[in-house]
Amino acid sequence: MLRVLHIISDTNIGGAGRHLLTFLEHYDRAKLAVYVLCPPASLLLEQCAALGVKTYTSSYLAGDRSFGGRGLSGLIREVGAIARNCRIDIVHTHASFSGRMAAKAAGVPRIVYTKHRMDWETSRGWFKKRVVAFLNRLTSHKVIAVSLAVKEDLLLNGVPEERIALIYNSVDIKKLRGQAGPEKLKFIPGVGDSRVVGMVARLEPEKGHRYFLEAARAVLAKLENVYFIVVGTGSLLNSLKETAKILGIGERVLFTGYQDDIARFIAAMDVMVVPSLTEAFGISMIEGMCLGKPCVASAVGGLVEIAGQDGRAAFLVPPGDGEAIAEKVIFLLENPDLAAAMGLRAAEEVEKRFSAEKMADEITSLYYEMITGNKLQYSIRE
Repeated sequence: MLRVLHIISDTNIGGAGRHLLTFLEHYDRAKLAVYVLCPPASLLLEQCAALGVKTYTSSYLAGDRSFGGRGLSGLIREVGAIARNCRIDIVHTHASFSGRMAAKAAGVPRIVYTKHRMDWETSRGWFKKRVVAFLNRLTSHKVIAVSLAVKEDLLLNGVPEERIALIYNSVDIKKLRGQAGPEKLKFIPGVGDSRVVGMVARLEPEKGHRYFLEAARAVLAKLENVYFIVVGTGSLLNSLKETAKILGIGERVLFTGYQDDIARFIAAMDVMVVPSLTEAFGISMIEGMCLGKPCVASAVGGLVEIAGQDGRAAFLVPPGDGEAIAEKVIFLLENPDLAAAMGLRAAEEVEKRFSAEKMADEITSLYYEMITGNKLQYSIRE
């Protein structure tokens, strides 16, 4: 049995946190002993504990930042202590460069990290990119790319191909559908019988909420009886609420905040929108597709891979284009039979490619390959 410590710096539960929780629900307990280290204020603490996973906290782990130099020496001590006490074979980090540096300094045998995001910050110069790539190579033995787009991004930034493992993100299909229930739920206060257009994402700049709100204004200019919901929390909450008011749509937009029962909110949607300016993969999109929702998504990163090129499983639009989003949303709302057919094709696509069991087994196999040199043989679980 291998012993693995996951280190994650997120305090909110975004894509990386949901990825980790999905893995923790589905990894083979006979093959792995898994531990988690996160910041004291992380929302992941309670959920990891509920899954029976031993979870540690460190005040030296910079919350919601990949690197925090001021607490690095303390983090090295704490990671070293966990590694010794739990006899850790592998440290697996998510959104924590500090965690990788601490694991390296503590002498952990193997280090892997999952690349959950694209390097979308155009202000990062060529020299800085190369320095970051060098440090990443120095502090990790393998990198998991959650999509082909992420793999290409890593290659462009100097990560050798032999160090990259392509393992797609996933969803727990049975659990998600069970949480949603057999019928569409219109439980959201104030919605009534309105048609619902929604998005699920952290309230951060790269998620493109501004364009969702611009699309909402354009849709409401042409259609009545439409309501818009934004599921998630983040740094832009107040500014986005103000934007909705300025656009004159404040009464038709609900900001739900963080929700544990995301499936119920997705089930209430007639159309899901994923307006990201950059997206490594797009967990919320496959959640929507899994529940048979027609999706309108930006043609960026992993979203293109999820949707496919023929527009059968989801509509793709240029990033940062609220009018294009509105055009597709209006089409789907005005053509419910076509929208339902797209939703069915989307659900079939998720079943074929993005199961949680497949992801967990592939990650476990990678761990064994890193330690023994041989991939673990497994069959796809139902």
